[in-house]
Amino acid sequence: MSDRAHARTALEELQAIDRDTLPAELTETYDRALEDIETLCAELEEAAKADEQSTEQPDTPEGWDVDDWDDQLESAREKAAISSTKGTLTTKTIDDRDYYYLQWREGDSVTSQYVGPVDPA
Repeated sequence: MSDRAHARTALEELQAIDRDTLPAELTETYDRALEDIETLCAELEEAAKADEQSTEQPDTPEGWDVDDWDDQLESAREKAAISSTKGTLTTKTIDDRDYYYLQWREGDSVTSQYVGPVDPA
């Protein structure tokens, strides 16, 4: 179960408590807990949306045929053994030529996989 799912479940369980039946000395603690878990749910949701946006399939670069680009990108992901939701497209200049690479984090290091030239021949 994901962190988001756990947080939502925790919120639902907390909301199931009848606040009116709690001893007066616990209502303030309950209110703070409810507010904190609602904040956690909202922040986890925002983080998930940000992750989705950063891992969306990149547009086809200028000069590339859509099908050729999709094939090239899929091939790079297969060689790297990463899912389509992982990796950021970057460019590197080598010997005065620009190339596309997928980059992603593995622990503390950044790993790259060649995709293709920026200007296909």
